[in-house]
Amino acid sequence: MPGSEDVIKLMHWYDLPFATLDYAGLMTTGLSTSHSSNSDTIAAIREIRAALPTQRAEFVLLLHGPDHVNGPLEQELLGAADTRYFGCSTSGEITPQGYWDNSITAIGFDSEVFTCVARRIDGLREFGFQQAHEDVLEMKWELQQKAPNSSPASTFALLLIDSTSMAEEFVTAALGSELGNIHLIGGSSGDNWRSERTPVLFDGQFSDDSAVLLLVHTELEFRHYNFHNLVPTDLRGVITSATPSERLVHEINGAPAVEEYARLCGVRPEELDRDHLSIRPAIITVGDRTYPRGFMEILKDGSLRCACAIDEGLVFRVSEQVDYVQQLQEGLERIRSDLGDDLTLITFECAARRGMVGLDNLHEDVSALFTKFNVWGFSCMGEQSNSLNMNNSFNCLAFAKPS
Repeated sequence: MPGSEDVIKLMHWYDLPFATLDYAGLMTTGLSTSHSSNSDTIAAIREIRAALPTQRAEFVLLLHGPDHVNGPLEQELLGAADTRYFGCSTSGEITPQGYWDNSITAIGFDSEVFTCVARRIDGLREFGFQQAHEDVLEMKWELQQKAPNSSPASTFALLLIDSTSMAEEFVTAALGSELGNIHLIGGSSGDNWRSERTPVLFDGQFSDDSAVLLLVHTELEFRHYNFHNLVPTDLRGVITSATPSERLVHEINGAPAVEEYARLCGVRPEELDRDHLSIRPAIITVGDRTYPRGFMEILKDGSLRCACAIDEGLVFRVSEQVDYVQQLQEGLERIRSDLGDDLTLITFECAARRGMVGLDNLHEDVSALFTKFNVWGFSCMGEQSNSLNMNNSFNCLAFAKPS
């Protein structure tokens, strides 16, 4: 294992700020983190590897902008066969310094306190309950062999899934059903809203129409949280024509979708754009819980594409925001109340929330909260929470530093 002096030498060799590595913190938390904003993929990966004690890692989560989806990244990781790398492309990266574009965020999971088994799921549209049953059963057995003291209370499932597959609902529902009381948390990969190619990274290799499923046992105390800052208004809509397989809404209240949603939002159809859709997503109510259903694309024929499953006959209300910063702070304070002051949050946050932050010029306030609560992760095109795929939410795993 390298000593502190060796680590400092590595940091200077790659001209990295020493603050990117808290080696002493790693020894007590079991999690190490690093970030590179270098636009050169090879240089960025080398900076990441220099800043992380990869020889101790059970695995490394690599979350990177779409400009890094290329052969050099795979080749660089191929030469690092001593470490398992999983990850995906993003619609933005998250660090305690705030939001980033086309950078690389890395989170190392120390083998002393984490044990992981992994599967790559291919052909997502054909994935169903039988395959989920087989995969989860095998993974539970394999994890039990590697970590005999593992239990549902000490285990979580982490899912990264190609967003262009539009299969998140089926995959999440099937896996969530089989996992039972093991928490499933994840995010849909992104490419800064281009919706072109959003691959996942499995053992350092890119794969399309695929998902990465990790079943992880840990000695650390952790909890799963999911919340949002939207409330329903009295403005109602009914989806009267849709193509569910493509998440397309053609008509709302019997009128062209764009025209009617613009009317509900109080703007002219030509004024309706992605900013309006981010600020005022649709919201559905199930029991006493509310679930946003954001629209992510306006088509030339007047249809709207939803970021989550949608169907004819669905009744929704147009939402409005509560105070964004206050709601985020209250959510993070609740996590601190539950787990203590020393935290690491791994976050799968809807990219639309980042849009809200930009529109309201809240970057400084949000970055301050990310710093205070040690928030890492990425902006995703959908959030998976147990058996549900959703959007417009702050979705995270919170880990407590051992006392």
